[in-house]
Amino acid sequence: MTRKRISVVASIFVVLLAVVGIEIVRYMKGYTAPLGQARPIQFRPDGLTQAAREEFLNGDFTIVKDVRVLPVPVREALNEQGGSRLVMANPGEKFEATDYIVDSSLPQRRLIFAGVSGDRCFIHYERGGRGHSYIIAFFKVASAKSMEPLSSGYCDGPSPSHRLFATRPVRSETNKQFGSQVLTMVLFGTRGP
Repeated sequence: MTRKRISVVASIFVVLLAVVGIEIVRYMKGYTAPLGQARPIQFRPDGLTQAAREEFLNGDFTIVKDVRVLPVPVREALNEQGGSRLVMANPGEKFEATDYIVDSSLPQRRLIFAGVSGDRCFIHYERGGRGHSYIIAFFKVASAKSMEPLSSGYCDGPSPSHRLFATRPVRSETNKQFGSQVLTMVLFGTRGP
């Protein structure tokens, strides 16, 4: 072999060794591909009135603290677009609480608690980003394969109980979401302990 050929083979070997080394480091650190975008959820443009919210929350709800046990159509709405990973972490799990992304494989939402009662489901969660926020979303589960997003609103903090969502005053405002005007509600006085 000529010197030139030996040099080329040695260069290829070094590059391959570097690539393998990088992949081994990623594997050892538990590297995960970046999480995809959340699927858009279109809530009713008129939302829920105070009376409708009180009626919705009336009854016995099973409190849920694991996203994976939510009704199937609601849980599937919380999967990344084109994928199967959840875009919401469970309480106490890591998530990206700010807009400074350290680990793009982590979700930007984290469940506080949810509730399920028959065909009704609500999710109370926090969303990271430029403005850390607390949100309550209401869904009607029509069947094992479909659900209807009813309303979504902002809370001024985490709530210790779903009963507070029914009794707090609501201020409505419009919010640009997915390119259209969507009515949202802001719940005041729901700060937790």
